[in-house]
Amino acid sequence: MGKNYLFKVITGVFFGLLVSCDNSSSDQFEPSANNGGNNGNTTPPPARVLEKITLNSTVQEEYTVNGSVFQKGMLRDAGTNNYYTGTVTYVNNKIGKIKFIGSLTGSTAYDFSVSEDSKGNVYSATCTATAAAPLDSFVSDYSFTYDATGKKLVKIMEKRKVSGNTAYSLFTESTFTYNGDNIFKAECAKGTLTGTGDPNMATAKMTVYSYQNYDSKVNPFSTLPKSFFTAWSLIRPENFYRISPNNPTSVYVMPPSPAPGVNTPMTYVYDAFNYPVSDKDQALKYVYRTL
Repeated sequence: MGKNYLFKVITGVFFGLLVSCDNSSSDQFEPSANNGGNNGNTTPPPARVLEKITLNSTVQEEYTVNGSVFQKGMLRDAGTNNYYTGTVTYVNNKIGKIKFIGSLTGSTAYDFSVSEDSKGNVYSATCTATAAAPLDSFVSDYSFTYDATGKKLVKIMEKRKVSGNTAYSLFTESTFTYNGDNIFKAECAKGTLTGTGDPNMATAKMTVYSYQNYDSKVNPFSTLPKSFFTAWSLIRPENFYRISPNNPTSVYVMPPSPAPGVNTPMTYVYDAFNYPVSDKDQALKYVYRTL
C-alpha cells in the first residue's frame, strides 16, 4: 500500500494531460457507517474516523473532525512536496463549500461550491481555480448523473471557462463502470466544445483509471464525508476509488498514447473489525480516532 504514494508521484505527471474558511452548523455524517463486510463478527465496530495516514512515520494525510463534524483534510499532492488543505463550510447542515489551498507559493487554489443530497452524493458543483498565472485560471461547472437507485455515480460532465473567458471552451467527461458497489473504472475524456457548447469527441484524449481486485473490507475514507473526496477526485482523478465502500488491491492508469500505462499494487493489513491499519510492509499506516 506504501506504493500508493509512488503511484501518485507517477500519475501526477499524467494528470496534467487531464486537468491542469470557517465552519458553521454541523455535518452529521455517519462515521464507520459501512462495515465493509464484518465477516460475521457479532461485536459492532467502534464508531471511528480516519485521522491520519503516515508513510515511514511521515504524515501523508491528516483529517480534523470536531465531535462528529468534519472540518478539514490535509493531503500530500501527487509528485511534489506540496500539501493541499481542504477546508469545508456548511450550508443548512450540509457541506456547501470546499476550498483546497496548497502549501507551496504559487500553487493553484481550488474553491468548490457543491450541492449534496441526503446520501451525501454531490449532484452539482462549481470550481473556481485561481492560478499564479491568470492564463491558467479557470471556472468549471460540473453535472453528476447517478443510476436509478441514486447510489452509484455513473457520469460527471465538466464544462470549463478558461482565462477569464465568459464562454465554455473545454470539457471533461468521466464515465464510471462498477464491480458490485465499487468503482472499477473511470474513463475520462478531455477535449474542446463545439460552437453550440456540446462535447466534440473528435478532439477528446482519454485517460483510463482502473481500480481492480477490491477486497471486502472497510474503505477507511468511507468514515469521512463522500463529498470531500468527490471534490478532491475532480482535481486528482486517480483518487476516485476513495468513494467506493471497499479497497482496491491494484490501480492501473492508462494515459493518452503514447505514454505507457502504470500499474500499482496496493496491500493491506486489517484489524479485528476489517479496517486497514497498514500495508503488508508496515510502512504505510492508518490511524483512526474513536468517537
